[in-house]
Amino acid sequence: MFLDILLYCLMSLYIILLPLMPNKVNLIGKSISPADAILSVIVLIYLLKLFLCRDSRKKFVFGIKDFFSNYLTIFMSILALIMLFSISYATEKGLALSETIRFITYIIIFFIIKYENKSKGYLKILINSYICSVFITSLFGIYQYFTGFALNKKFIENYGYAKIKIAANMDNPNNLGAFLVLAIFPVLMIAIYEKNKLKKAAYVSLTTLMLIDIALTGSRNAIVGIIVGVVVLAVLYSFRLFILLGFLGIIALFVPQVRERLLAITDKTQNESRTYLWEIAKKMIKDHPLFGVGNGNYVSLHDKYTEIYPQFKFYGESRWPCHNSYLKIESELGIIGGISFLGILITSLLRVKKFITNVKDEYFKFFYTGFLASMIAFYVMNLVDNLFFVPKTTAYFWILLAICEAGIFHMEHNDNTINI
Repeated sequence: MFLDILLYCLMSLYIILLPLMPNKVNLIGKSISPADAILSVIVLIYLLKLFLCRDSRKKFVFGIKDFFSNYLTIFMSILALIMLFSISYATEKGLALSETIRFITYIIIFFIIKYENKSKGYLKILINSYICSVFITSLFGIYQYFTGFALNKKFIENYGYAKIKIAANMDNPNNLGAFLVLAIFPVLMIAIYEKNKLKKAAYVSLTTLMLIDIALTGSRNAIVGIIVGVVVLAVLYSFRLFILLGFLGIIALFVPQVRERLLAITDKTQNESRTYLWEIAKKMIKDHPLFGVGNGNYVSLHDKYTEIYPQFKFYGESRWPCHNSYLKIESELGIIGGISFLGILITSLLRVKKFITNVKDEYFKFFYTGFLASMIAFYVMNLVDNLFFVPKTTAYFWILLAICEAGIFHMEHNDNTINI
């Protein structure tokens, strides 16, 4: 019982603190990741539970059987295996190894959340921890806008449409925008669901706060994500949400940061750099169609390819990321990696839709209706960014998906103790 509580406390702490912690800190002369340190303790506690608790060992064995009979987790396993194999031929094996370990940690978190939960209350605690994290990060974003605190100097200049672009502690504005797009529609739907006036006001306020933060990021991609998400949510829930989209559009006309970024979406000059990166990815795919260049190794070979194809070089910069998650996967892991990744994305949507259709608890139904809209928006955003490979953003995609899977798992096995 103590280990159960400790495991959930640490998981909640990890969920709350992940976007707020620095990437690295120096401790006893060594550079370590605080988030990875917490995650390591979570894994150790889980292993200790397996060693000491017979019930945990039973759940683990049952979970392994279920894990390899579920299309979603089968695709996840195949992708992990391809990543491991790619280390053998990657130019930078250390980079390939680190990105592979990162993805495997998502699988571990996913497994623990799905198979170790014991009640609906635990799942709600994890969701509330997530909402708490979103609230703190959103407040930090506003504070950063007025003070410039902890903001990289490259985001403090006159862009024409804004003096600064906030990033909170997410490394760059696009990452923060994606983090908020993942959160905004679930929170909006909880605001619609909530009957308690005080709680409803709190959720509405948080939704508004996130919208303001998204505007202050100056991220075109996040603005597109909001538009896509509202359209999807209107189809899923109520066409009256198109009124909300129209209202937001009118407001956008009076907000210079948003208006200018919307107008810049079709600006060929601003889009040119990304199209060059995509062309390089296509060349890599053509040269390495079966297995790719190795996990994470697009950046390793970028400069080599710009020497071969100088027409795709720009700004004199080196080691540019692909800025498209789908081309990144295909160029680095080949056709099997690409198919397994698409398999994950499609089955994820189907599983979340199944959960929404069958879950009895209205809280989960509304939250995951919003999450489904956020997922589709997030997928679209990954067409122009590597957001699936930003730990502080994509970790929440896997965590929320794992909570959904935990609910489905209990429904499929008629677990009346959780009554979800």
